[in-house]
Amino acid sequence: MALTVTPEHLQALEANVEARDYGVPAQFTYQGRTWAVELRYRGRSTRAEPKKPYSVRFPKDDRFLNGVKRLELLAAYKDAGYLTEKLWYDVAASVGLKVPRTHYVHLSLNGQYQGIYTEIEDLEKAFLRAHDLDDDSDIYRCGMQDCELRPPPREAYMEDWDKRTNEDQPWDGLWNFIDGINRTPPHAFRAFAEKEVALDDYLTWMVLDTFISNDYQVDSRSFLVYEREQRQWIYVPWDLNNALSLYSRKHDVRQGVSDRVSRPLFGFTAYDPYVYDLAEWRRSWGELDMKPAWSTLTTRILDDEVLRARYVARLRMLLDTWLTEENLSRRIHAMHQLLRPFILPSAQGQTLDPFVSPEHAARSPEFLRNFVRERRKWLLAHIADIESLGSGPLVIDRVGREASGAWWVQLYNRGNTPVSLDGLYLSGFTRVPTQSLLPATTVAPQGFVTLRQGSADAAGRLSAEINAQRPELSLFAADGRTPVDLLWLAPLAPGEAYGRQPRGAETFGPQAGP
Repeated sequence: MALTVTPEHLQALEANVEARDYGVPAQFTYQGRTWAVELRYRGRSTRAEPKKPYSVRFPKDDRFLNGVKRLELLAAYKDAGYLTEKLWYDVAASVGLKVPRTHYVHLSLNGQYQGIYTEIEDLEKAFLRAHDLDDDSDIYRCGMQDCELRPPPREAYMEDWDKRTNEDQPWDGLWNFIDGINRTPPHAFRAFAEKEVALDDYLTWMVLDTFISNDYQVDSRSFLVYEREQRQWIYVPWDLNNALSLYSRKHDVRQGVSDRVSRPLFGFTAYDPYVYDLAEWRRSWGELDMKPAWSTLTTRILDDEVLRARYVARLRMLLDTWLTEENLSRRIHAMHQLLRPFILPSAQGQTLDPFVSPEHAARSPEFLRNFVRERRKWLLAHIADIESLGSGPLVIDRVGREASGAWWVQLYNRGNTPVSLDGLYLSGFTRVPTQSLLPATTVAPQGFVTLRQGSADAAGRLSAEINAQRPELSLFAADGRTPVDLLWLAPLAPGEAYGRQPRGAETFGPQAGP
């Protein structure tokens, strides 16, 4: 692949490096054919790297092969051996997921060789056709820092979603789906997920997401596809380089894996300690209102005991068959051998790729093999942590409204010893764990306490702010980052109640009252 850009346009592109929608005219040549295109830098932080990533936009009347609108060319500057992102996309495709196809390509700019790039398939009509999806399906892309699948209002730092197909048609389907994720009560959630989500594929993605230690999903701008023929939503991940499995050229060549393979099992959920660390870190940048960001869909799947068991079964199966050192090492070796002539020094001591760090590139296969081996070992040793999720003694048992509309909440101790509420938090917004501090009350074994809005007794007062249109509750430990229990509800009218039946059980339904 070759790009030709005038010096003036190249200078203008660099002068506007931070402008994501800025493009310049260029020529793109492939297999003897040349197109007049618009050239942009792509990505966020990556556009500031020495090796530039590009988005090549083709005119409507002269598309690329198979009708493709644009080519996304990843520079993969940080990825020391150019292995990580392509490896994980290839693995995802090999287990049947609808993910972008990736290819290694050579790129020149104005006759100067720029090295190895990873071409990643963009999500558009051509993607639907290539993956045997209904070509009238809707493709949506998450906004930056808004891939949590929670309903409006958005936070000030969140960016708008995009719609890539059927742009002139209403967005109602997306908003109804997100509303269903958040407003379907627990007794109906499993049926909702099975009906609305391509669930087997999503569970498989959850396994891969956990395995690769993906750590910046909130910034990934991943995609949702509504497949019109099967009438289900398909999640398509993006930005798989944002993972702890990445061997970065920006760090010392001696990079161990021991501190990376122990990432908790619950990535991008309310149970993931990293999402609280990330929010705190970003608040230190000056983003004062940054809240913990995590997927409501993934969290609710893990909260449902049947869906959680299906996830554990899928995790065990893939760890035993596909995600083994033996299997993935073959792929890692083949990829490295393909790139070796271009990223490692020749007999004369020169590398063809002008941007690569040869010492890092030489070590990258070993790092990935070590990561695969140790991450698999760690996951196998900690699967019981998933199976025991939600087994603690203290739970949000019942929630309701008085005839006046005032809320009440009951917390139940299903254990055999007393439990103190001292230091715990109850919130009516799951992303604000420390909304209200609970009173220093002790709940007896098999007993419950009732908290009521407006109670004159401070020990029994409900201070959490519950939204009547979007009711949800979270009970957090004293650290304000460890969920004890979470509950999503449909709106309740005055006089209605909902909760566990019988008390403390994992089965739910409408209640007659407190």
